[in-house]
Amino acid sequence: MSRTTIMIGALAALALLGALGLGFALLRPAEEEDPWEFLGPGDADVTSLVFDPTTPTTLYAATESGGVYQSADSGATWQFLRQSREVRGFSLTIAPTTPATLYVYGGRDVYRSADGGETWRKVNRGLELEEFDGVFSLSIDPTNPQAIFAGTSGGVYKSENGGETWHKVAGSVTEINALSIDPLNPQVIIAGTRNGVYKSENGGETWTQTWTSTGLNEVWDMRINPRNPRVIIARTDNGVIRSADGGETWRKVADGLPAGNPFSLLLDPAGVVYASIKGDCSHLYRSTDGGATWSKGDNMLASPLDGYGCSRNEEGTLRLLAVDPTTPATLYAGVPFSASSGRGLWRSSDGGVSWRPAGLHSHILSLALTPSALYAGTSGGGVYRSDDRGLTWRAVSEGLTGFSVSELAVDPTTPTTLYAATNNGVHKSDDSGITWRVVGLPGQSVWALAVIPTTPTTLYAGVGYRDEPGVFISVDGGVTWRAAGLPGQGIMTLAVDPTTPTTLYAGVREGGVQRSDDGGVTWRAVGLPGRSVRALAIHPIEPATLYAGTNDNGENALFRSTDGGATWSESVRTTGIIAVVIDPTAPATVYAANENGEILSTGYHKCDPSFFSSLSLVYVQVIGRVCAL
Repeated sequence: MSRTTIMIGALAALALLGALGLGFALLRPAEEEDPWEFLGPGDADVTSLVFDPTTPTTLYAATESGGVYQSADSGATWQFLRQSREVRGFSLTIAPTTPATLYVYGGRDVYRSADGGETWRKVNRGLELEEFDGVFSLSIDPTNPQAIFAGTSGGVYKSENGGETWHKVAGSVTEINALSIDPLNPQVIIAGTRNGVYKSENGGETWTQTWTSTGLNEVWDMRINPRNPRVIIARTDNGVIRSADGGETWRKVADGLPAGNPFSLLLDPAGVVYASIKGDCSHLYRSTDGGATWSKGDNMLASPLDGYGCSRNEEGTLRLLAVDPTTPATLYAGVPFSASSGRGLWRSSDGGVSWRPAGLHSHILSLALTPSALYAGTSGGGVYRSDDRGLTWRAVSEGLTGFSVSELAVDPTTPTTLYAATNNGVHKSDDSGITWRVVGLPGQSVWALAVIPTTPTTLYAGVGYRDEPGVFISVDGGVTWRAAGLPGQGIMTLAVDPTTPTTLYAGVREGGVQRSDDGGVTWRAVGLPGRSVRALAIHPIEPATLYAGTNDNGENALFRSTDGGATWSESVRTTGIIAVVIDPTAPATVYAANENGEILSTGYHKCDPSFFSSLSLVYVQVIGRVCAL
């Protein structure tokens, strides 16, 4: 999937990516001296989103693998809060009266920031958790930000000093999944547990069970109507339950909701409730009477979510996250990490009828760098642009009809002209990515794309799946296309010899490496038979030296050839390789990215802004997050 023929600035791109996140253990060759070192980063998806209650244009987002992002313009652009890199937790809470105070939780630790996310520290003193226990819910007193309640499997903990110290509430309930505090009377706390619903009317000192679950029917989530706190809805394993009397009594809500299990609930400031159902990717359910009755939207998630990220199981179901407090028709949602694509943050401006990418699509498949901008192609989220070398990002996907962008390429003579290989053909932009149009191979899943540097109107595209896999060529900047060999073979990557542009290499799904010496007229196999080669890189000075990364069901590795592909030797063994690039200024330094979002290198280069001072172009593909300089 990765093309490495245009190598200017490739070092900077991977150095840019290498500064974020933690990775996973690698399988390496059994050698005394290993020239490779792990540089990061990991991968993530958005699990929690909160608005600043005093400045609603400011949002914070927590991610699956750690880290917090901030947007100061209602989600148009996002900035990674660098000091949150080691913060681990699924959920994010903001103090309602002191919005510079944030908490991240969801594992065994609670993290607090007192300066709007600039710095973080653990606040665990007094939390005595068992081995497999964690903080699963955290609620802040709406009238006193120093009073915080934490729900754990072992019981309820309370802090009276903003999380500095905690003590276990005597006689509290256990197996807690959700805690909600009455916004008008903070002495009233409702707890959703593995065994049912409990209510406290004295700040958590004593509890009364008001609903008992039977069988596998835990209470996972709870929402109190802000306009009428006596109305409460809760999500259980077997449906939605509702209370109209402040949690004293409950009944199951079935009017308009399907029999499937609810996956997430969302409540807007006016009391309108939204629900997504596990396994139902085509509809969002809405209630205007506090959850008493529900209506089903007609194909509300049809495009772009359906078919890109919303799989037919609970992992891929839409995760509702937040409502804009100033414009309640604006909803935010995430698609979980295990979905095949479409991860990240999505926004609807019409109450869930239609959705568009809203940033934080951390599953990056491709990068391109011009003198004025950095572009990222994502899996299911379209194209994003940064004008400050990765500090902030905004979506630039107008006109894209394929949202999985596996390849980005820039015309080296006209950097405002970009090409995108997508799951719906090749797209072209003539205005720095602001708008796009399909220029070739519509309906095809294009994985690979290569622009000839000396004649940039000549492009090669590799189709990986669907009806017409193989290599295609355009000699007029994408206006027309014709077949260029390897029919019926899934093309995963293309690379062009930098000194002899008529020499091409193709990485083929279960077909190894193929080579053409006549611009794609004829091809021959040159190595790694039966392997799925997803990444290729050619030495910028010695083109007979090339690297190939495999990504299939076998033991994946990075391979090296010094004779134009005639013979190969294993360089490093790891999980499936996604991308390989060679530093054009120091070719002994090679970077490889694997499917876990890790980056390996034969040399270390930090994420330094000075790398960008003289760059004109970059191309590299990688899965991972982008370093915020």
